[in-house]
Amino acid sequence: MVLFLPLLRMYSTLWMILKRILNNLNLMLAIIAGQVITVTLITSIPLYSEGMSAALLHRQLEEPEERAQPKSSIMLRWLAPDPPLRLPVQAAGGGGGLAGPGAPTPLPTPPVVPDDPVGPSPELFRETDAFLENSSESMLGIPRQLYVSYAQTDVLPILLRLDEESLQGRDFAGFGHIGFVENVREHAVIIDGRFPEVPKTPEGAVEAMMTTKGMDELGIDVGETIVYVFERNRERIPINVKIVGRWWPTDAEEIYWFYQLDYFNSVALLPKEAYIQHIMGDYVDATEELTWFQHFDVDAIRSDNVGTILGGLVNMRTRMTNLLGDVRMEFSPEEILLDFQRSLFFLKILLFVLAAPIVGIVLYYIVISASMIVDRQRNEIAIIKSRGGSNLQVLGIYLSEGGLLGIMAVVGGPLLGTVLAQFIGRTYTFLVFADRELLPIHLTTQTYQFAALAVALSILAMLLPAISAARFSIVTYKQDIARTSRRVFWQRFLFDFVIAGAAGYGYYLLRERRSIVTLGEEGGVFSDPLLLLVPALFVFASALIFLRILPLFIEILARVGGRFWGVSILLGLRQIGRMPGQYTRLVLLLILTLSLGTYSASVAQTLDRNFNDRVYYTNGSDLFLSESGRFDDISEEWNFIPVEEHKDVAGVKDATRVFEEEGRVQITGQARRFRDVVVLGIDTSDFARVSWWRDDFAPENFVALLNRLGADDRGVIIDSEMFWDFQLKLGDPMRLQVKGRQVELNLVGVTYYWPRLWPDTDNFVIVNLDYLFDKIGRLPYDVWAQTEPGIHPQVIVNDLSDAGFLVHRFFDARELTVRLRDDPGRTGIFGILTAGFLIAGLLTVVGFMLYSYLSFQRRFQQIGILRAIGLSIGQLINLFVFEQGFLIAIGVLSGTTLGVVTGKIFIPFLQLKVDKHGGIPEFITMTAWDDIGKIYILFGVVLAVAVPAFIWMLTRLKIHEAIKFGEETG
Repeated sequence: MVLFLPLLRMYSTLWMILKRILNNLNLMLAIIAGQVITVTLITSIPLYSEGMSAALLHRQLEEPEERAQPKSSIMLRWLAPDPPLRLPVQAAGGGGGLAGPGAPTPLPTPPVVPDDPVGPSPELFRETDAFLENSSESMLGIPRQLYVSYAQTDVLPILLRLDEESLQGRDFAGFGHIGFVENVREHAVIIDGRFPEVPKTPEGAVEAMMTTKGMDELGIDVGETIVYVFERNRERIPINVKIVGRWWPTDAEEIYWFYQLDYFNSVALLPKEAYIQHIMGDYVDATEELTWFQHFDVDAIRSDNVGTILGGLVNMRTRMTNLLGDVRMEFSPEEILLDFQRSLFFLKILLFVLAAPIVGIVLYYIVISASMIVDRQRNEIAIIKSRGGSNLQVLGIYLSEGGLLGIMAVVGGPLLGTVLAQFIGRTYTFLVFADRELLPIHLTTQTYQFAALAVALSILAMLLPAISAARFSIVTYKQDIARTSRRVFWQRFLFDFVIAGAAGYGYYLLRERRSIVTLGEEGGVFSDPLLLLVPALFVFASALIFLRILPLFIEILARVGGRFWGVSILLGLRQIGRMPGQYTRLVLLLILTLSLGTYSASVAQTLDRNFNDRVYYTNGSDLFLSESGRFDDISEEWNFIPVEEHKDVAGVKDATRVFEEEGRVQITGQARRFRDVVVLGIDTSDFARVSWWRDDFAPENFVALLNRLGADDRGVIIDSEMFWDFQLKLGDPMRLQVKGRQVELNLVGVTYYWPRLWPDTDNFVIVNLDYLFDKIGRLPYDVWAQTEPGIHPQVIVNDLSDAGFLVHRFFDARELTVRLRDDPGRTGIFGILTAGFLIAGLLTVVGFMLYSYLSFQRRFQQIGILRAIGLSIGQLINLFVFEQGFLIAIGVLSGTTLGVVTGKIFIPFLQLKVDKHGGIPEFITMTAWDDIGKIYILFGVVLAVAVPAFIWMLTRLKIHEAIKFGEETG
């Protein structure tokens, strides 16, 4: 019986907890939603980071490579440390009969066993080969798709005569290797003859096969015997090889051919065992190279096994070196995997830091929901404390409830995390999505570790209200509920001002361009975590300070309007002013959601706009074409197809010539005032239609500036720095030196920026191209083109080439924009911002709906009394609508204002001038009013749902039931 007592107590406790959960099922469901969302959000970050990084890793490993071997393959190679002394390489000698059926008997080839061999013995090779073949898969932990071993001799002279005179006279027909490629029979076809066999021929020659090209270069045919001359210590030893087959690969593009196929033209291929026995065994020092090539399944490489693969590569290299000596890993995916690990590590940290404020909002929502439950149970908690219950027992009940709810969150949260990770991966920019391939996402042990951490945080958030309530006995509880105007703890301990001080210090560090740490590569938009943390601290501190003064504002509003406000508005203001603690929690959630949402939308729109501007400034137009004409050697002039004919190609809307060259400017009348410049020659009318431009690039209208340049052949536009340095004015003459020619110019305009020109490093001038060519002669120029969206630039370039244009290289602004927008960090940032805003908005809506419902229940008796003393249903409806509308309006307006102010203060810091042209063009700070409008619509829906529901509840109100309702709801 004693054994069953603990189980009985456990059962009783569990049953009590389940009954408490069922009695508050609506609020418990809200907490479960908060826990699930917390787990979903936290697990989605590593899932997205690993999935996106793995997708890029697979793409990088699978993309074409100039070399024959794929990037995901491994090649280990041993080279003889002291190769045998080679015979001098010389041209093949003439004359001499070919080896054949009627040739003399081959020279004897006794085994060569040196006193101190430098090549591997057959036994050592078999041991090494077996180790690698049998252990590499288990060492790396991923499936192997191909294993090939290869060996060859050094370059050996080849004789066609089989006599002592030819051997000593070095009458060579050519040079080549003897070698083997494992399993070559499965990847080659015999054109003539047969595959070689392991045993030697009766004449003592080893059998081999060669390619047609290799045999033709030697002038031999199938069935003939040739002699490879191996020399050691100046002793020449013949190796007789009979060519029994002419071969060719079954698939020349197959990964199996780890060397270029031409390489095998000079190799007489033996069976693997024949090479080991007859070459490696009889001529120990003849082997000059041993190579092992392996190709592994790229799809099996995941974030959770990259560490195992890297460790396996190190162990493989070490073990091979111990066996053979100097074994080199010629290539492997090791560097790519190391880069993957580094980028994945920093991407996770970046997104976790970015998601911290959003997680904070979700946890705060859980605190609010738990507070609603605890508020309903405070009388019960006080009774338990008065009857001898301890704080730990009270907290144990809530801890058990949180643990039971957390189990459901751990089960469902990671699965929803995979959905959210895919959602993040499809984010194009804030609240805008693109159709992308699904990420390779897998749930791992680490995923559930993050889920457990998220549940622990959510349970801690649940316990905070219980910790506060557990301090009260029945007496102190009754005293506390009478103090309705008591300030909340963060106001009593000045936490809002402490956080404001931290935000102010962070702002100082940002202004001074200091950083506590760098995430990833220096110069990334969010490489400085202060850019993520400081705005969130500023928002949080400002919201808390606003809530500190909100009751005072409401009190003033009530006093000022007391004589002319209606009874419903006045009652609403008095209610909010007397019990601010019951309202500020929801208002704070609303302010945080709106301010962070507004700031996030503005950040996204600003980065998107300036990112696009930087790409177009660098490119100049939609499509930049580096072209050249054809030079006539007779006339010594360049000939070009008219630029207008670019428009005949499908997809090209317009095109203009642009000539760029270095030059030197001298101001007329100032003999010693020179300035090296970049010269840009343009056709003004075409350039105005094709070039990308922004209004802040020049102090005047772009078209007016080009019109003045086009009206004067000698006209020139210069950068503002040179204009002020030389103290010039419009109309001043200038002299330009280009290609050794002098060009007279007149100043007609000034500009701050010009597409493709960089005023931070170079001065520049813009002149009329025809006038410039008249002075220096026609030279090759670039072409800027305006193109139709949706047509791939390579298609346009191919069509231009078919039309006769010589395009050397091209850059397409749209393609570059799309490619850079696929950056995992950028996608993750906008994905987390979007998902976080939607989650926070959803929780805020749910929170307000719960607040409305519980507020009605809590004030049920008060509403009944108001109804009994004469207030009409309409006045009660007005009271509710005013309270809800006032709180939502306060939250929306203050949150929006705070978000806009935060953007104005902190968004300019996102332009980090870390590269040579980092500040060009000027950063434009945007406020995303369109997205803010969407936010207003979202909360308009809240009122549209809450008001009818409350009206329905009021119409069902019975006065006598409300008045008799107990003190617990009063």
